[in-house]
Amino acid sequence: MRDVLIADLGGTQARFALAQGGRFGEVAGQRVADHATPAPAIRAALAALGGQPQEAILAVAAPVLDGRARLTNAPWELDSAVLAGQLGLGRVRLVNDLEAMAWSLPALAADETESWAEGSPVAGTPMAVIAPGTGLGVAGFLPRLGALATEAGHASFAPRDAVEEALLAWLRERRGAVSTEDLLGGVGLATLHEGIARLRGAAATPLDGAGIDAAARAGDPVAREAIAVFWRALGGFCGDVALTLGARGGVYLAGGVAQSFADRLPRAEFLERFRDRPRMRDYLTQIPIRLIRHAQPGLLGLARMAAEG
Repeated sequence: MRDVLIADLGGTQARFALAQGGRFGEVAGQRVADHATPAPAIRAALAALGGQPQEAILAVAAPVLDGRARLTNAPWELDSAVLAGQLGLGRVRLVNDLEAMAWSLPALAADETESWAEGSPVAGTPMAVIAPGTGLGVAGFLPRLGALATEAGHASFAPRDAVEEALLAWLRERRGAVSTEDLLGGVGLATLHEGIARLRGAAATPLDGAGIDAAARAGDPVAREAIAVFWRALGGFCGDVALTLGARGGVYLAGGVAQSFADRLPRAEFLERFRDRPRMRDYLTQIPIRLIRHAQPGLLGLARMAAEG
């Protein structure tokens, strides 16, 4: 059994490992911004990992079409055939990053997730994974069929209260059409912070996610409201995804943004917004909701894909 190079290529970080038999070993990381194209990053990772894989499966934060992709939030362009030639590999496969993560869902151990709502999962039904990180990724896992890649994060943002309606109107004036990722991706939190500052007549000091988190911990009301709006809106979006995919097997949260804020936010508001559909409340209440605590669910999913062939 030969090693397969697996990689999770995001908008900010690229993570690599060698997989065999559904498992993976040491992880080597590369910053996407440090390399103009993907091939040098892959060579550097191979040098760090050792081994001589004959094939690779690369998960990319972008749609994949005919073996080609361009990262949505970074300038890398990838062509599976070209990469195979550049790297001397017999085969390179490109898959969507959330498609890879969805493959991990059935393999996650109980202690690799944190339960937010137990629900009553229905065996053999779809599961969903939603990952607010640099962008906003969404995928499903259908038992007996495999993963379903989507670009649901780029669907139009749907406000559910007066604050969200005001933010949508403000952002639409600046950008035109507004996607859910514009407000619930990593950059979206900064956008929410700026928008709420303007709504409240406060100084709109530019801050990234870490800065907003620090300001909220220090008691800044604009930062605290930005995080609260983000959290409620994410709950509503997750409910939309659950209904769209029929994810009665469970909804899983992943991504750096969700994990960073999960320990100190009131889950009651997230859960209420998730279930706030009068005719479908009972349906949604039965759906389990879990936060993924596994360090590399994308690589776990890729290892499973490699084992499946």
